[in-house]
Amino acid sequence: MAWTPFVDMELDDEAQLDALLPMPMPEKPRYPPGLRICLMNDQLKALKLEDDCDVGDTIDLRAFAEVMGVFKDGDNTRIELQIQKIALEDENQETK
Repeated sequence: MAWTPFVDMELDDEAQLDALLPMPMPEKPRYPPGLRICLMNDQLKALKLEDDCDVGDTIDLRAFAEVMGVFKDGDNTRIELQIQKIALEDENQETK
């Protein structure tokens, strides 16, 4: 399968207002919460990001993920992915 072009997953205004969230939030998210991943100390150290990341930075993320489940219910489909390998590039450094 060939690489797909980058697609912005930002929610439109109506989808932001209708977003079902696991807990009340003061502001509606711009992106679905299920697209967020968290990296802890061990992962940050392995990726050499422990002291080199600030809020608002842009990271070029390439990942390999295994399909862990495919669930179909009528017209709705959900695919669960387990990210297994990650490579990063600091886009902020590239533009300097």
